[in-house]
Amino acid sequence: MITRRELLKLLAEGAVVLGALRVASLIPAAAGSKIVRPPGAADEAYFNLLCVRCGICLQVCPTKTIVLSGFENGIHAANTPKIDPLIGPCEFYRGQCEEVMRCGKYCPTGALRVVDRKEVKLGEVDFNSSACWAYEGKECLICAEMCPVPDAITAEDQKPVFHPEKCVGCGTCVHVCPAVPKALALVRLQ
Repeated sequence: MITRRELLKLLAEGAVVLGALRVASLIPAAAGSKIVRPPGAADEAYFNLLCVRCGICLQVCPTKTIVLSGFENGIHAANTPKIDPLIGPCEFYRGQCEEVMRCGKYCPTGALRVVDRKEVKLGEVDFNSSACWAYEGKECLICAEMCPVPDAITAEDQKPVFHPEKCVGCGTCVHVCPAVPKALALVRLQ
């Protein structure tokens, strides 16, 4: 059985934590934040103000590639949605969300919006050729074969060449790469 004093102490501690989280949600994202947001995300400075951390975007994502950010990106970003290409690629460009971006359609606050897919650039690929199997002399071009964006990854001398100006940051190459996480990573645009 909990005593009155213990109950009051727990309530006070909970109020302090909730207060800190409430204040943290008003703090804009730290400069250099590397969170790759779902398509149609508001500007990062406003995203944390608009996102109420309801989790609807996670529930409607057919590939379950949207996950909640932890404290690794700061308290301001805790429990906000981000793209994790290791779980699956974002299929807004080609795939299950090609017709409509479900995360944006069902977001109740406008933190995520439905936008024309031609306008979406989630991030870019950080390519480490020294960890790529093709650059080690093995036969592998799965990233170029699976990329849904024409000419975003081409092949030269049986090695992948990434073209950041064409890449939309869907994470397909990261998801299918057998050398991940050493060869490829999806990062947010600076």
